[in-house]
Amino acid sequence: MGIYRIDRSNADSVARLMSTIKPDWWDFEGARGQLLDVSLLANLVGWYMGDAADPRGWILCAEYEGYSYLSIECLGYDDSGTFVMEEKLEPLLRQAEEHAREKKYRNLKYVIGSTGMSCHGRPLQDYALELRELRSYGRKHFDYFVQYGFSPTGFIPDCYGENYHGILMMKSLVR
Repeated sequence: MGIYRIDRSNADSVARLMSTIKPDWWDFEGARGQLLDVSLLANLVGWYMGDAADPRGWILCAEYEGYSYLSIECLGYDDSGTFVMEEKLEPLLRQAEEHAREKKYRNLKYVIGSTGMSCHGRPLQDYALELRELRSYGRKHFDYFVQYGFSPTGFIPDCYGENYHGILMMKSLVR
């Protein structure tokens, strides 16, 4: 048996298989759309602030409609030549949150690197225990996002390098 990349020439065959073996998850058109329309997985949306021709800060997000969340992919602000990712960006965070609520998304997601955190620089062990014992050692970025309403909910081990983990942060938009 060969292994082939799914593309427009064979997507219908794969969609038929998907809709046949798991019809409660996919009909043919839904399966075909998922295979071919990357916008079903995520659409990028972003904003910037500053003058029209002179941005000072930005936020770029990915919409995951199927999972009902907006993911913050990257953000930053030029504070007189210093890169910051906290309070100065709050208007953009509010804009992203408002957009997510308008789209009826249920969560806002962000991944923060483990620098300055109790889990940094070593292998992760029991994830649930690591999460319960997670501490910020003055990590301003993490502390700001917690104050803004995000909660650490999990890890992406070694995603930025060996023993440099991603901390999954979620903010519920359900009122």
